[in-house]
Amino acid sequence: MGVQRFVGANSREAMHQVRLVLGEDALILSSRSVEQGVEIMAVADGEPAPLSPRRAAAAYARQAPELAVPAPAAQAPMPANDFTALGELLRGEMEQMRQLLKHQQPAPVDEPRQALLRDLLASGFSHCLSQELLDAAPVAPPLDGPGRATWLAERLGARLSVLADDTALLEEGGVIALVGPTGVGKTTTTAKLAARFVMRHGAGGLALVTTDSFRIGAHEQLRIYAELLGGEVHALGAEDDIEQLLASLADKRLVIIDTVGMSQRDQRLLAQIKRLANGDSLVRLMLVLNAASHGDTLDEVVDTYRRAAVSAGTRLRDCIISKCDEAPRLGPVLDVLIRHDLRLNYSASGQQVPEDLQLADPAQLLGQALTRERPSLYSAQPGAAAGKGQQLDTLARNLLGHGRSLGTLRASLHQQVEDFGLLESAWQMAELAPADQGQALARLLAAAPLAVGSARQALWGAERPVVGATWRMPVLSFAADGALSIRPWLAHQLPIGARQRLDWSAATLQASSHVWAGCPGRDLAQRLQQSGQAWLAGAQRGQRVVQGGQACNLAQLAERGQAHGFQALRQRGRWVKFELSHLPVTLAALPGQPVRAWFGTLRHCDSEQVLGQRYWLADGNAEVAQQAASIGRLQMCESLPSLTLRAWNILGERQGPLHAELRLFLAAALAACACRLDQEDAPWAPVVRQQLLELYGKRRVCSPLLLLESLLHMLTSRAALAGLLHE
Repeated sequence: MGVQRFVGANSREAMHQVRLVLGEDALILSSRSVEQGVEIMAVADGEPAPLSPRRAAAAYARQAPELAVPAPAAQAPMPANDFTALGELLRGEMEQMRQLLKHQQPAPVDEPRQALLRDLLASGFSHCLSQELLDAAPVAPPLDGPGRATWLAERLGARLSVLADDTALLEEGGVIALVGPTGVGKTTTTAKLAARFVMRHGAGGLALVTTDSFRIGAHEQLRIYAELLGGEVHALGAEDDIEQLLASLADKRLVIIDTVGMSQRDQRLLAQIKRLANGDSLVRLMLVLNAASHGDTLDEVVDTYRRAAVSAGTRLRDCIISKCDEAPRLGPVLDVLIRHDLRLNYSASGQQVPEDLQLADPAQLLGQALTRERPSLYSAQPGAAAGKGQQLDTLARNLLGHGRSLGTLRASLHQQVEDFGLLESAWQMAELAPADQGQALARLLAAAPLAVGSARQALWGAERPVVGATWRMPVLSFAADGALSIRPWLAHQLPIGARQRLDWSAATLQASSHVWAGCPGRDLAQRLQQSGQAWLAGAQRGQRVVQGGQACNLAQLAERGQAHGFQALRQRGRWVKFELSHLPVTLAALPGQPVRAWFGTLRHCDSEQVLGQRYWLADGNAEVAQQAASIGRLQMCESLPSLTLRAWNILGERQGPLHAELRLFLAAALAACACRLDQEDAPWAPVVRQQLLELYGKRRVCSPLLLLESLLHMLTSRAALAGLLHE
C-alpha cells in the first residue's frame, strides 16, 4: 500500500482517519501543519518505510511520542493533547541540543522555514524580525521560490504602515520639518514634496524654510527650487527665532522646513529637535532615511531621533525613504520601519522634481526588496550548510525567543491585571502531591489578602451547581473602576446563611453593592436597604411582578419600559448592540420596597436582528445610570460559568490528579482573566490579546474561549521551560 497522506482539521481528526484506513498499529512517519489543518504521513504496520521517512519518524517520535501511538477513543472538543504534548515537544528540542553537544546526529531541519529564513536574510531583513515573522506564522509556507516570495510579501506588508493617500496630508497643511542625518537628501526631498503641493493647490500657499547655515550653497539650492515652483523661501540663522518666523507665515497653507543634517551621534541633535518642537506652532517631524545605509546605522538613526523627539515633548511617527535607486537591497530600511512602527509616507529615487517622489507602495517596495539580482556577501546562510554549532544556536535561539515572548507577556499581565501573580503561584502548586495542594492553596490565600482601596461590587453565583458540574460558581467581584477581579472565593468555604455571607462580603470585599443570580429574599433585601447597599439580580421572562396594580410577567412588560439608550459590547467574541429599558414594579415577596425591572435586547450591529432578550430586577432606590453600567458589565461576563466549566475539564485532562479546591480556584481565575482581557478597552489590552494569540499560534477572531485556551497554553509553556532549565 505504501506511504499515505492524511489531512484533518486538527491532529485528533487526522489520527482518526489514520486508524480507520491503516488500523491501530499504523506507523506515523511525520506530522506537520498545513493550510487545511494537520497533515500526517503514515504507513501500515509491516510495510517497509523509505529510509528517509523512517529517520523522520524516529526523530518525530522523540519529539511527540503521543502522536506516534493510537490516541484514546474519547477526546475533548478542544485538542487537550496539544497541552500535554507541549512539554514533550520542548523536551525534544532540549534533547536535540544535548545530542549536538555529544556530537550525535540532530533531527532533520524544517526546510520550508529554513528556506524562508534564507530568503529574508539574503534580502537584508534582520534576524530579529525574520524569526518573529516565522514564529508568528501558524500555517505552513509554500516550498517554491515565487510562492515563498508572495507569502513573505503578504506578511511583511501586513506589518508595514504606509500613507495610503496624501490628499489629507497636503490639504491639512501646517508646518512639516524634514529631519535626518547629513546627505540623506532632505533638500531635494523638500523640493519634491513642495512640488506635489503646488501641483494641487498652487504656489501661493507655500513657504520653504531652511535652517542649514552650515552647508555651503544649501540656501541657494533651495532658493532655486522655490523660484522654479513660484514659491517663497526663508533662511533661518542659528540664533534666529523660529517661532517668530512661523508666526509671520501663518497665512501660508503649508510650510516645509529643510533642517540642517545631523548625525545621530551629534550632541546638538536634541537642541535642534527642541528648537523645532518648543513653541506655539505645531511642527510635524518627518524623518528622511537613506535606503542605501546599513541596517545597524538606520536602526541607530531611528532610535536616536525618536528619543530626541520624546525628550523635546513631541513625537516622530512619519518617514520618507530616499535614494531607493542607490540601494542594492531595501530589506534593511523596511525592516527598521516595521520594527519601530514608523509610517512610511513617500519613497524617493533620483533627482527629478517632482517625478521621483512617490506615495509608498507596499507591494512594489516589498517586491523589490525580495527580488535579488545578485547574492549578498554579507548575509548569513542558514539551512543545509549549517554546522552543528549553527544548529545548536538555532535551537537555543528558538527556546530563548519563546522564553522572551513569555517574559514580556507575563510582565504585562502582572502589571495590568490585579492578582495575576496569585493565579500563577496557584498554578505552580499543581506540581505538588494532591494531598498537599489544598493546604498549600490555603496558605497562599491567607498570605495574600485582597487589596482593596475602594468599595467593590460582589458577583454571587447561583445557589445551585453549574450545569454539567457538581460545584457552585465561586464568588467574584468588580473593582470600583468596573474591572472584573480574577481572584475567586470558593462558595463552599464561605459562611453559611445569607446574612452571614453579606457580613463577610462587607468585611472582606468591602462590597457596597451586589449582583445575584436570583432575587434576594425579604430579610436579605431589608438588610441591604438598612445598610445602604444596592442590589441587582438576574430574572426569567416568566418572573411575576405587579405593575400599575396588575400582575403580569416580565416578558409582557418589555414593551412598556422607559428607554435608557444602548451601548456596544462584546458578547462571546463579537460586537453587539445592547439596548436597555426599565420600569418600576413591585414584588409580592418584597412588600413596600421599590423595585426596578430592567429589560435588555441584544441586536446584531448591522442588521438589527434580535439575538436575545435578558431580564433583571434591581433595587428601586439605586441610581439608574449606575445600574445600567452594572448590567453592561454583567452581560459581558455572561459566559463566566461555562468558561469556568471548560477550564475545569481541561485542567482535569491536562494536569491529571488535582485537589478539587485548587482545580476550581484555577478554573474560575482563568475564566475571569479571559473575560477581563476580552472586555478591557485600555490601550495595553489589544497588545496583550495579540501576544497571547500569537503565542498560541491562532489567527481566529478573539473570544473569551480562545483567550482562555491561550492563557492555559502560556502557563503550560512557562512550566515546561522552567522544568527544562532545572534539569
